[in-house]
Amino acid sequence: MAARQKINSYKFEKKTSDMGKTFGTMKKGDEERHSFLLFPMESNLVKINRKNQINNGRRAIDAVRICLFTIDGYINEIEYDFDEYLTDDISLFVEGLLMAFDPFVNKEIMSIVESGGVVDVGSAESLRDYFTMPIICLIRIEKSIELWTREFGANGYFKFLEDPMGSGIRKDDKMEFAIQAGNQLIP
Repeated sequence: MAARQKINSYKFEKKTSDMGKTFGTMKKGDEERHSFLLFPMESNLVKINRKNQINNGRRAIDAVRICLFTIDGYINEIEYDFDEYLTDDISLFVEGLLMAFDPFVNKEIMSIVESGGVVDVGSAESLRDYFTMPIICLIRIEKSIELWTREFGANGYFKFLEDPMGSGIRKDDKMEFAIQAGNQLIP
């Protein structure tokens, strides 16, 4: 792997748009179809926010973008330098999001994908296929954060999530995850 690549602010701001052009985006109203993965991702964000009282959608957006760069790095064998963007709060959100789908971060997922032949972690094409749905969900989450932050302020997204989903999210520290293996879901 090459030296760590710096990310300038222009590329950081454009990452979501670039990944959307490459991997596609979720149509408005299709959230229910993607809830198998959206729920663990958003559930993990809620759990982290409850515990740490970050209450800041901007930090969550930065975390989404770091996750997108992380996935891009896996696929293209690039190590990105996140030092300029990572704070303690953002790091917590990044970990929560990645724990929902990333076999390189969540060892339980790695065990499942390796034993079930879900993804060949050494193949860029296989990684691309595996990460397409998480990318689409991350992009949708960023759009949702932007909307609810505009509507209700810095904590708007977390207020929004707590209202319809809060009672369905366990009050523990266990990070949820889901894996799509072909047409099969592994929650």
